[in-house]
Parts: sequence; structure tokens; C-alpha cells
Amino acid sequence: MPRPLLTIALLLGLHGAALAQVPTPAPAKSSPSLYAVNAAALASAMTYCSTRHGNLLTGSPGQACFVKARQVLARWELKKVSAEVDATCSDPITFNTCLTPEIGKLVYALNAEFVKQAL
Repeated sequence: MPRPLLTIALLLGLHGAALAQVPTPAPAKSSPSLYAVNAAALASAMTYCSTRHGNLLTGSPGQACFVKARQVLARWELKKVSAEVDATCSDPITFNTCLTPEIGKLVYALNAEFVKQAL
């Protein structure tokens, strides 16, 4: 290999090795309870509205209720709720058994809020 090409190849190899050693930022830690909290909140809204107003069909009273219920959920700060659940249920060994009553409390509180808002 001619000397200039060898030098370029060597420099590229060293540059690649240097890049491989640059630390990359760790991915953001996801909340273990986030999906459970969001799913429970949506299910609570769907169940409340369909029980009170019937199926959630386009243009129906059930759909109108669900739209309002989702606005309640948006104000409820579910990410914050999830962070609180994660703090309460921080032991991975007991996470699932700890999570269940926390989700129950959330659903109960949301249903009370839906009643209060007269959805």
C-alpha cells in the first residue's frame, strides 16, 4: 500500500477507535409503572363513560363524556402519579403486589373526579 494511503488508513483507524471510546449518554430511565398508570386511567374513563352514557360511538353522549374525561386525565398529571407509584413501589421483588393497590387508588380517585365533574 502506498505510504499516503497507509497513513490515511491508520489515521481513520485511530479516529474510529477514539470515537468508540466516547461515552454515549444513557437512555432516559423509563418509569416501570407509567404504562399501567396510563392504561388504568384510560380504562377508568372508558368504563365510567360507557356505563353512564352507553357505547363510545362517534357523536354519542358516551363519546362526549370520554372527551371530557380525557381532559380530566390531562390535568391529572399521570407522569407525576407514575413517579409517585415508582417511589412507593421501588422494590423490584414486590413491585407487582405493590402496584395493584396503587392502581386501585388511582382508579377510585379518578372515578370520584368524574362524578364531581358530572361527566
